[in-house]
Amino acid sequence: MNNVVRYRMSVFVLIVVTFIYLFPAFSEATDSNPYLDIGIFAFEENDFASAISHLKRAMLKQPENPVAYHYLAKTYQKMKRYKEARQYYIQACNIDPDLDNLLYDRGFFYYLTQKYQLALNDFVKTVKQTPENLLAQYYAGICAFQTEQYKIAHQYFLACAKQNSNIKENAEYYAAVCYLYTGKPAQARTLFHKIVIHSQSGSLKKDAKKWLDIIKSKPFIFRPYHLFASITMTYDDNIKLTPAGENVSDTDDLVTRTFVGGNYNFVQSPIFMMGIGYAHSQSNHVDFPDYNMVASKGRFVIEYNKKNTKQSLYIKPEHLWLNDKDYLSFQGIEYDIKWQKNKYLKLLANFEYGFYKNFDNNEYDGSGINFDFGLERTFSNNKNMSFFSVLSGVNRDTNGLDKKFHLGQIGCGLRYQNKQIKWSFGGNYSVKNYLHQDSTFLKRRSDNHTKLYTQVLLTRYSIQPYFVIEHQVNASNINQFDYRKTAISFSLQYLY
Repeated sequence: MNNVVRYRMSVFVLIVVTFIYLFPAFSEATDSNPYLDIGIFAFEENDFASAISHLKRAMLKQPENPVAYHYLAKTYQKMKRYKEARQYYIQACNIDPDLDNLLYDRGFFYYLTQKYQLALNDFVKTVKQTPENLLAQYYAGICAFQTEQYKIAHQYFLACAKQNSNIKENAEYYAAVCYLYTGKPAQARTLFHKIVIHSQSGSLKKDAKKWLDIIKSKPFIFRPYHLFASITMTYDDNIKLTPAGENVSDTDDLVTRTFVGGNYNFVQSPIFMMGIGYAHSQSNHVDFPDYNMVASKGRFVIEYNKKNTKQSLYIKPEHLWLNDKDYLSFQGIEYDIKWQKNKYLKLLANFEYGFYKNFDNNEYDGSGINFDFGLERTFSNNKNMSFFSVLSGVNRDTNGLDKKFHLGQIGCGLRYQNKQIKWSFGGNYSVKNYLHQDSTFLKRRSDNHTKLYTQVLLTRYSIQPYFVIEHQVNASNINQFDYRKTAISFSLQYLY
């Protein structure tokens, strides 16, 4: 406060205090509270220490006057003493929640302290009380956006854009993002184009262009349905029946695999998704036609996203035919959770339980439990590069005693990705222990398995080339199950 203002305020305070002491009876006989007036004046002049002193005196003089509590809250808020501010906002609302500007001010306080849901509640009430309060509408939209209530946020942003040209561009930008998050990419594209052409803000134009690039390059992200197909050629120097095959052939072969599928999300939002999917695949061997396999897989999925956590539940029926005959069927349920702890670290866990039916040999019929725990750590000096590690376990219970086993596995690797390429290199090591003596070899089988691989996916093309090289070594205490194999694959993938 400058010297002139301080002088004027001192004179004002002197006159008021003199009046109080010379005419106490008059002061007590009316509702006037000079301490409150002085406190408000001091607050408006940013003299917060004086404001607190006089407002507390006003509060003692009139303990049921909500204005004193309201201005005490605003004063502490200005001083960033948020604990005291919150206390006085609550007390003011307990006395008179309809006090002018009280709910708006408390809402803004909650917004500053990132209590977005509480802020949203107060801004919504403010809009109902004073529909002409444009800032209350705008901040209601912001808080709804921050709490991922995109349909509510979208309504407030569009209303603001229609009423005021000063916040129109910001409101339309957020409304466009809300369109994306509620599965309406066409409407979002229209608003983003409008911002790019007409906006006076360089940062808004830049952000709108980024969203337009995403919509153009990955339109399937915002559609409720996806279709995908691939064709793969694999050279395997030691062919093995997969899945459920025990023995290798000691012979190489060339395998062609085709894969088509799709899914449809009948409920889709950034927070919640529910959908169904189906995939069909077929493999054809040049030298081992008896290994030709057809697979049919269904999927029902429920997905829940909340800020940095994604949870998914899958129901997965599958059926496989080997050389045109029933081979395997599986019915399983899977739960998956991913937690983005911070921008560098992601944690994950996966649990699956299922029932197996083997039409060739019912000794393999039974149930199984699988679990995975993993992490992915992005390098701070290179955000395109990350390290990943997974710890896995399998418990298989079968009709045949010598087919039951436990498996433990650890894997790790490096991953690199940008807009044009995804590359990974990794490996895993597992120990598989059977629980009972093998009926043929009269000993309990134990396998140590090692796998190394590298993968490259070129994402810059609409039809994406995909290369895989993998090498496996299985060392068993029963020599007949020892093997080495290397496979090289090339695929073309398409996602619509």
